[in-house]
Amino acid sequence: MGNSPNVSVDDRDGIMFDIDQAKQSIQAWKAHLLRTCNQDKARLKVLEELDANSVLLIQDWAMKYLPRKFRESQTDWFAKRGLSWHVTVAIRKVPELQMMTFVHLFQSCAQDSVSVMAIMDDVFKELKSVMPNLLTVFYRQDNAGCYHSGLSIVSAKLAADRNGVILKRMDFSDP
Repeated sequence: MGNSPNVSVDDRDGIMFDIDQAKQSIQAWKAHLLRTCNQDKARLKVLEELDANSVLLIQDWAMKYLPRKFRESQTDWFAKRGLSWHVTVAIRKVPELQMMTFVHLFQSCAQDSVSVMAIMDDVFKELKSVMPNLLTVFYRQDNAGCYHSGLSIVSAKLAADRNGVILKRMDFSDP
């Protein structure tokens, strides 16, 4: 930028700020794309490894459900009271992909590591009852703290051991 008499110092500072923000946004988008490609490769690798004795468990908290009106504003939508839903989908290959879904509903529940560990333990027990030959479990969860905390990672291994399965992998998606 030259010393144009029509552009003030404040305008130049504002333009430079906008350029820096745009650069940061572009770098963040590129990093997101790279993570997405790597995570998709990891997901496909796990799906290729699945057999009748292994499952991929995909977990997430669903949005609370308690509709108030036909069209809700954002302030009405977020931080809503209502039922907490935790969804776990188990996928195995025998020889084609099969899925089983576990939904845990809570009247009142903290969406934290302790709750997730109780859910994981319950899912392991239920899976072992319907799939006694289950040997290996792969996990895929989002990047929420209730999944990737140290407590969750260690407890997932202990719950798998207690239920007689091997926790082979834990992946965290980062949308």
